[in-house]
Amino acid sequence: RTDRDGQYAFNLRSDDGSTLELDGHIVVDAGGVAFPTTRAATIAMIRGLHQIRLRFVQTDGAYEFYAYWTPPGEAELAAFPTEQLFVQQQPAVIVFLTRHVSLLWALCWFALALVIAARIAKSAREIASTGRRRFARRLTLALASTIVALLVAEGIVRLAHYVREDRRPLEVQLRGARAQAPLSMQSLRLGEIVQPSRYAGIVYELKPNVRGRFMGQPLLINSQGLRDYEYTRRKEPGTFRIVGVGDSSLFGWGVPIEDSGLKVLERRLNEEFRARKFEVVNFAVPGYNTAMESETFVQRCLEYAPDLVLLNFNTNDYDVPEFMRRPNELATLRRSYLFDLAYSVYEGVMAVKREPLGVFDFRYRTIAQRQAARLDEDPALPDEYRYMVGANGVVRALERLAAAARERAIPFVVFDVKAYPGLDPKYVRDELRDGQRELLERESRRLGFYFLNTYPYFMNYLKQHPDASSRPVFAVSAVDGHPNTLAHSINAQALFDYLVANQLLPSDKPSKDDH
Repeated sequence: RTDRDGQYAFNLRSDDGSTLELDGHIVVDAGGVAFPTTRAATIAMIRGLHQIRLRFVQTDGAYEFYAYWTPPGEAELAAFPTEQLFVQQQPAVIVFLTRHVSLLWALCWFALALVIAARIAKSAREIASTGRRRFARRLTLALASTIVALLVAEGIVRLAHYVREDRRPLEVQLRGARAQAPLSMQSLRLGEIVQPSRYAGIVYELKPNVRGRFMGQPLLINSQGLRDYEYTRRKEPGTFRIVGVGDSSLFGWGVPIEDSGLKVLERRLNEEFRARKFEVVNFAVPGYNTAMESETFVQRCLEYAPDLVLLNFNTNDYDVPEFMRRPNELATLRRSYLFDLAYSVYEGVMAVKREPLGVFDFRYRTIAQRQAARLDEDPALPDEYRYMVGANGVVRALERLAAAARERAIPFVVFDVKAYPGLDPKYVRDELRDGQRELLERESRRLGFYFLNTYPYFMNYLKQHPDASSRPVFAVSAVDGHPNTLAHSINAQALFDYLVANQLLPSDKPSKDDH
């Protein structure tokens, strides 16, 4: 229901496709299958009741869909009132086939294989009547047809890779997006909110003064290139300053800034200890690994004279973001892209048959065990990033952090959330996950870090809310495993309790660099 006459603006951004219909007429058509697309339109409307229908389709891959409007007399885009939206999903079969469109390709190839097999079988039956020579010709023709068909399919798959990949050097990609740093409430992608870092070991960082929407939430990056409030580098006297380094989980992917764990912790500290001002500054950036976080601490965090450091570790910190890798080598004969596609389809089908992911969906954002063991040998990994990856890369980064923190007598807390025996009755050992947990605990003891595993707090929540164990209650959504508002609040509570229990907060002693 609209309360005024005038020109209304509508904006859609989606991957793969979406449309907006007003009173039965299409107003905005955002196609873009396989590519994120933004479309906008303006239409005159009179006050009263109108029917708006939003259609969205998503094939395989990550989803992205945002819909906004701007009523007359207003300047910024606003989300549609959720209480006026009624979601209708297509039948499960259609949803499954759409989300697994690559499965259709596999079925087509399977059908082709059946046809070829049938032809070969038919030829075999004709041996007695047509003789060996005729059969040999038929068999040769069938095999040649199969080889040609497979080669054509291989070429098509490689062409699809070429079309979809940005093959420019990373520096060029990041600088090309720099001019797009918008000052509006439009939907943004990760490539639009980062820029090259002047420090080679950091690689990229957030663009200062960017405003918009990111992963469905308002985004405001401050003048120092942090997703946080404005803080001066020089601390005010009497201030105890904590800095946090991490990746998208600590950044607050998919949650409002005020609900991110570090902001919840900051409010709690200031409420409980009113005699001193606390600042918790967020240096986390999506995609960072431990090596990039280590360099961020040394090159950026130390300028803020921190009194305490929090490092958040995630399983995928063993690796680098996909966009930091080289584009796929399409001319190689050492791998088959068609086989890779078929195998990924097979894994997807098998995953559907397995037990659905539990309430800890965000802990499954990870790399495969077989990949983790040989990350530094990946030919797609540029040589300048090879030192960052794997267990050795994490240990080197932690040692660099320890040296810098020890020199300045700054306490360091490493925290993560990982299952371990004794709490979860459904616990099953996972070599990658448990190996990382054991490595973090061992290296934290060796380097003099404090180590906190917040997993017991999540298990305690589940014990108090048994109905929550049937859904991914700690994830942003069913398809986005990042920690949601609840998970951030639980982590904040765990950190608060740990800091108090280990006497890492000030009593009456002056803060570092107080003058």
